[in-house]
This record gives sequence, structure tokens and C-alpha cells, in this order.
Amino acid sequence: MKNTPALRARLLLQTALLAASVSLLIACGGAGGQAGGGTKPPKPAISLTPAKADIHAGQTQKFVASVTGMDNTAVSWSVNGVAGGNATVGSIDNNGLYTAPELVPSQNPVKVQAASMANQNLTASSSVTVKYPLPSISSVTPDSITPPSSFTLTVNGKNFAAGAVVVWGTLFLPTTYVSSTQLTATGSQSSPTGGVAVTVMNPDPNSGASNAFYVQTDAANALSAPVAARFLQQSSWGPTPRSQSDAQVLGISRYLTYQFGAPMSTYPAPAKDDNISDVQSRFFNYALQNPDQLRQRVAFALSQVMVVSSNKVGDPSAFVLWQNMMQKDAFGNFYDLLKDVTLSPVMGNYLDMVNNDKPDPSRGINPNENYAREVLQLFTIGLDQLNPDGTVQVDGSGVPIPTYSQEAVEGFAHVFTGWTYPTKPGNSARFNNPEYYGGPMIAIDSHHDTSAKTLLNGVTIPAGGTANSDLETALRNIFNHPNVGPFIGRRLIQHLVTSNPTPEYIGRVTAVFNDNGSGVRGDLKAVVTAILTDPEARRGDDPTQLQGSDGHLKEPVLYITHLLRALNANTYGGSLRNYASDMQQAPMTPPSVFNYYHPDHVLEGTNLLGPEFELLNTSTAISRINFANDVAYGGSVSGDTTMDLSPYLAVASDPAQLVDKLGAILMCGQMSSDMRSTLITTVSAIPNNTRRVQAALYLIASSSQFQVER
Repeated sequence: MKNTPALRARLLLQTALLAASVSLLIACGGAGGQAGGGTKPPKPAISLTPAKADIHAGQTQKFVASVTGMDNTAVSWSVNGVAGGNATVGSIDNNGLYTAPELVPSQNPVKVQAASMANQNLTASSSVTVKYPLPSISSVTPDSITPPSSFTLTVNGKNFAAGAVVVWGTLFLPTTYVSSTQLTATGSQSSPTGGVAVTVMNPDPNSGASNAFYVQTDAANALSAPVAARFLQQSSWGPTPRSQSDAQVLGISRYLTYQFGAPMSTYPAPAKDDNISDVQSRFFNYALQNPDQLRQRVAFALSQVMVVSSNKVGDPSAFVLWQNMMQKDAFGNFYDLLKDVTLSPVMGNYLDMVNNDKPDPSRGINPNENYAREVLQLFTIGLDQLNPDGTVQVDGSGVPIPTYSQEAVEGFAHVFTGWTYPTKPGNSARFNNPEYYGGPMIAIDSHHDTSAKTLLNGVTIPAGGTANSDLETALRNIFNHPNVGPFIGRRLIQHLVTSNPTPEYIGRVTAVFNDNGSGVRGDLKAVVTAILTDPEARRGDDPTQLQGSDGHLKEPVLYITHLLRALNANTYGGSLRNYASDMQQAPMTPPSVFNYYHPDHVLEGTNLLGPEFELLNTSTAISRINFANDVAYGGSVSGDTTMDLSPYLAVASDPAQLVDKLGAILMCGQMSSDMRSTLITTVSAIPNNTRRVQAALYLIASSSQFQVER
């Protein structure tokens, strides 16, 4: 072949193409490279955060393992080489929650390690230094002194170290170490100061101060222990020895201010394998142990008015969203609560507003009326027109006047069209979005009915509105209806104070709902304050002033929490949801939109309302007694809930003092004289102090007097 110019050009072109191919091959990672990717796959790796942690014995630390470069991102956990850890070095669960041991381990710090399930040689570790446990006070005796005087304090709790010091305000007192659960200290007080914070300081190394426990030094201006306990029955999940002491010192007004400012218990996003039972367990954990007691109680009451249920909505993330929303709005404005409930995808699923489409006769589509009907009947205004005091308005024939017509129900049903689930990350918004609970529902106006709509009291929405504008008008129409104040006020009074409030009580609360004193309608913080401070709520602080219709049966959840908080219980909550279920009140699982029980349930043979009695039958009564027995004699409830009897063991050698101390916190000083004398006689015959406390506790907790809150 001749070396012609054409041939040389051809060879140069082939050489260039070959060089380009080689460069491309190298860029793609060789013969096994990924065509079109241009990058190497990431190398498998695992990281663990935090890389280092310092925590006290018995406390917890969440670790997060991140696996990259592999499809399987699951990990296994170990502590000092022990799978899942143990009681000596601390334990860690499948979600990376490490619980430090109760005692400082000899090998300290310990190593928390995550290993890839796909490749056990791929690991990451964190160093955890376990410090001495923080001391914790459960009770101080006496809980009040009258200055000027000298005193001897008995401080009960846990994690006291030899050399611990009791601190009176800022003054270190001469202290005697009795045991890890008890200290005694002597001191003096020259003048009344309202209350003094008692704390315990452990010695170095890694010393730390306990919680504060208040001792009253101005008895003339303090709440008595029974009055404080009664107020806390109404405003919390039940008094603890500490909260009872705090309320005595602070008084009702200042205690309410403290509660309104307490940080909100926020439910975390569920783990991958969580289900509704995990959210229910956290409910009890928060109820027993978190400080925002009033917010939780009010949110629970409101959730029994505006009802959803896991019987239909099973996704745990739905109830995380719901719980956080109800707690956020518990002290806000009722209008905001109404709007948040309406746009909640949980409610949208439960009462069929989600994906509620505009009318289409050709396809046989008519707007669903479910939410429209229930938001009126059950959530806001009820069936009958009410006077401000909650009494029913009647016509000339004595027949109740209805609040709304079928035409209004249809009008609201048409308002509530065009809304769908929030859009999942990575997806595009469209009508009939797939089920997702990452935020409020969104509007798709092309599926909203734009025709005119009739609402309450003859109000009409003109044609041509959007889903958002129509919703705003409709909710304002409901919110401004005169029934809302007495309807919601009565429901909250029933849940917090009494099943049978007088019209005068309801009327006073309605007035605050209508105007909080600053021209604002629907201020729930003001409404709750009015309910708890009303003369009718407080008249039972003097037991001689109680009326026969006062109070209510403790619903199962409150029966459980009241008993356990009096014993400073700690819980993971798993077993408590089972006890509550046996008593027919598993949290977040009411049987219908009408709640666990009806607010107008009448006690048989009377004309009195007893809503919670609808849950009381032979089976649930036995379940209550079984629970009381397990609490009193079990030492723990199914292993995940522990109690502290030390405040009562400290006085058990004196049967009368023991009965009175339990009676003050569990029965608000309202124990009948016959019951008191019987209990004292019974426990006096028991020589063992622990058995005395257990017997007294069981007999009180299983009694009808304890189960009815007055």
C-alpha cells in the first residue's frame, strides 16, 4: 500500500479515535466502568454521631449510624464488644438509644459500636464517659416550717453519694448520709420567705445538683397539701410529691403561669419499625415524667372533642403529627386549632375530607359530607342552639331549636373540596396525592367546587372562590357562632373539673371565650385559666363545701397516671397502654368519632351526667383493681414502670401519718373518717413497714373514693 496523503490522513484519524476511546475508558474506571456515569461508585463507609459523649449513669444518649456506598444500610449495635450491651456497661437498642448503667462501669469510658449488617468488618465507634449519677429528690419531710425555728430535714430520693450535702436555698447544711436514698440535715430559718428550694449536691468527681424541692416557710399564704393536690388533679396528670410542694409554694396563679411557659413535649418522628403502640408508650412516658403537665391535659381533653382514631389511621407518623399539633394549639386560639384540625391529613383521612372532589354528575360524584357534619355536631356547636350558659334554646312549643340544616351541611361539604395529602418529598403535587403525614393538606383548586354555598345563620359564600378563600370564610362562620363558647367551655370543664357544671359556671367561661378581657375571642389560655380558677372549681378545696353533683369519675388514663405520679414512677410506657386498653381507653384509639364515651351519658337512676361511667363495667372495674394490685405489690408494672415508695416508707412506722400522707396526695384530704380509721386499724396490724405501705396503697387505689375525683 502506497503512503499517500489520503492514507496518512486516515491513519491520523484512527489514532485520534483510539486515544479518545482510551481516555473514555480510563474516565469510566476501566473495562468494568459505568457507562455514562463518569464517576466511581462511593466506597462503602460507616460513620457514627456523636463521636464522643459524656452522660450521667442511668441517662440515655441517642446515636445515629450513617452507612454509605451500600444498598443495605442496616447496622447492629454493641457496647464494649457485647451485642446490645448489658447492665454493667450499658445497653443499646436497635434504634441506637444507649442507656448508661446505673453504676459507673470499671472500664470507663465505654465504646459504643455500630457494624454494618452487610459487612461486619465495616464499623464505627463512639466513646462514652459515664459520670456518677445525678442525685434526685422525691420528697422532703417536713414540707413546711414556721419561722423562726430550727429544723431537721429528711430528704428521700436516689443516687445520693457518701459526702452528699443538702443545700437550703444557697446555704450548705450539716448533712448526715443515711443511705443512697436518704439524707438528713439540720438548719434554721429566721423569717418567712414564701418557700425555699432544697437541693442535694453530690461530691466530686463528676458532681452534680439534684432537682429542687420546695419547703414552705410562709404557711399563712401557702396552699395546703390537700388543696395543692386537688388543683393538680384538675391541671395535670396527677400530683407528685414534688409538684404538690411546688404548687403549695407558688399558689394557683403563679403555678399556672409556670405551666403556660413550660417547654412543650414534642413527639419525635417514628423510627422505621415503629407502630402506633410506640406512640402510645411515649404518651404515657411524657404524661408521667415531662413538666408540661397542663398542656398535655388540655391537649388530651381537646383530642376527645375533635376525635381521630388509629382504628382507621394506622400510620404512627400520623399520630406524631396529631399529638404535636394538638399540644401546640392547646394554649393558642380556638380558630387556629379549628383550622389546623380541618387541614390535618389525619383528620382528612379519618373523616374523608382528603381527596374530597367537586361534584361531577357524569361520574356520580358528590362531595362527602362526613367532616362537614361532624365539625358542626361534635367539634364546635352541637345540634341545638345554646344560651351563653349552655342551656338549650327552645321554640314556642318547647322543642329545641336546631343549629344547622341539611342545606348547611351540604354547603360545608362543598367548601371542603379540593384538598389532598401533602406532597411526599421528591413527588409532584397532584390531586389524589398518596397517603402522607408530613404537614397540612394542600389545595388543588381544579378539584374545588366554585359554586355558591350556604353556611350557618343564612351566610352565603358567593361563587368563584378558591379552596383557601372558601375555607377561611367557612371556618370563620363556625368560629363566630355563639354556640362555640358554651359548647367548648362545657366540654373542657367536664374533662378537667366536673361532669355537671352549673349554667352559671358555663356562662362565666363562655364570657371569657367570647372576650379574654382584651377583645380577643377564642383565647384558650384564658379559657383554661377561667375553668381552673372559677369559684365552682375551687369550692371543693374546702371539703365541707362540696356539692353532690361535683367531680367526675377518673377516666382510665387519668386513673393510671394519677396513681403512678404519686409514686414518682418512671416508665417506658409499653405496659401502661395495655392496662389502658383493658380499661377501654387506649390512647389515640377511641372506638368512634364520638370518643371513648359520650359527654351526655346519664348515670342510671339519676338525672346526673357521668360520661366516664360509660366505660365502667364488671370487666373494666376488675381491670382497675388488678392494676392497683400490680402497682402496690409488684414493685414494677410489667418491668417497664418502676415506682418509688420511699416518701411513704419514711413515715410508715406511724400508721396514722402514713394514711394521712397518702390521703393528702391521692385523695386531696377528702378521705372519709370511716375509711381513714379502717385503714389505720388495718395497717397497724401489719408489722413490716413495706407491707404497710403496700396495703394502704392498694386499699386506697382500689376504693371508690379514690376513683371519683371531687
